[in-house]
Amino acid sequence: MTETIAITLEPPREAHVAAAGERASACVASYRAYGVSITLRTTAQLMAALPSPLIPGAESSALETNPAVVFRFYPAPSSAGRPVFVVGEGDRAIFASADLREATRVLESQMHLRAAALTEQYVFVHAGVVQWGGRALLLPGASHTGKSSLVAALVAAGAQYYSDEYAVIDLQGRVRAFPRQMRLRENGADKSDGSDAAEPVRASALGPLPVGWVMSLRFRDGAIWSPKELTPGQTVLALLENTIAVRRQSELTLSTLKLAVETARAWQSERGDAAHAALEVLRIIGENSKIHGVQPDVSQGRTR
Repeated sequence: MTETIAITLEPPREAHVAAAGERASACVASYRAYGVSITLRTTAQLMAALPSPLIPGAESSALETNPAVVFRFYPAPSSAGRPVFVVGEGDRAIFASADLREATRVLESQMHLRAAALTEQYVFVHAGVVQWGGRALLLPGASHTGKSSLVAALVAAGAQYYSDEYAVIDLQGRVRAFPRQMRLRENGADKSDGSDAAEPVRASALGPLPVGWVMSLRFRDGAIWSPKELTPGQTVLALLENTIAVRRQSELTLSTLKLAVETARAWQSERGDAAHAALEVLRIIGENSKIHGVQPDVSQGRTR
């Protein structure tokens, strides 16, 4: 449940935890995320509730006097008399909810988005990513288009999870891992609580990959699987449509994406059930992977 309230953004030292009435201790964390300095001001209690890592692939850093972005996250009383959790950027409150998990996920997503929008060292594309046979399979698409469910189905078939949010492409055209906890939705609602989900592998444990395949797939109930192979130009456009910060660094983005898909194959289709689509995707990869010298064993979810 989201509660709309008018809030004056206050530093965490002024926040109180309503349940116990105790003063919340201030906590400040600084990150270097893809060349972008991000500071988070929150409370020790709320910091303990945040996912770790908060920004996949980021490093903790010394506090900076002039970070690119400052976020705040703290509890505050509402007009209804119960605590809400406030997400702020700079001096502006951008979100408030009585649901701690919902507020936490908004904070996490906003921090990821700001890193993606401000970096000049990488290109961030809204896409799921898995590793298969030593190469990256990219699944570009906006939120709520079924990326996470298809990534989960591919992982169940034996692929290595890299991301269900962003494909992070370096200036050499290789894909870096962005492994957050996967978000699965059912009928538009988030159905995962993370309690029984395995922790994702740290980004540092997953090496950069060349792009092998791009699958531009959109979920539609009752869709008929009808893949159409894309030209290199169409492949770049499919990625550009889902790329962060295209206007701010258009030349860098275009040259990086062209380099990334130079030897990749790509297809486009609507899809239905994720498990069925995953097997069809792996079948296509198996039939068209001779140019890379990789032969996937779809039945076992491995390469040979």
